[in-house]
Amino acid sequence: MPRTYSQINDNIDDFVFLRNFDQLVACAGLKDCKEGKMGEIYALAVSKDVQNQGFSAKLLDEIMQKARIANFSKIFALSKHNAKWFLNQGFVQMKISELPKRRQALFDHQRNSSIFFKDV
Repeated sequence: MPRTYSQINDNIDDFVFLRNFDQLVACAGLKDCKEGKMGEIYALAVSKDVQNQGFSAKLLDEIMQKARIANFSKIFALSKHNAKWFLNQGFVQMKISELPKRRQALFDHQRNSSIFFKDV
């Protein structure tokens, strides 16, 4: 989903960035849901120039490390795309009712994203 510069700047501490030869090639945010020791992965992106080169798995490793430091027990992601990738990385597809209550209230039913959970 598109993000404004201001949205990214306001939440910059959520993000993990990967570089390849001084070029930004991947990023993802991990925010604290403030409920149930869960974190949400959002704005995950990998440059088309480096796809299928292991950067997405490395990015997930960095996110998992950040989740451990934050003492999360689970992380989750909402996505309309890449279900196979999430499942291959050990995520389990879940229902809206499994999301933290605050996040359930913000769920965009028209977007109809799939929900993936992973134990930290």
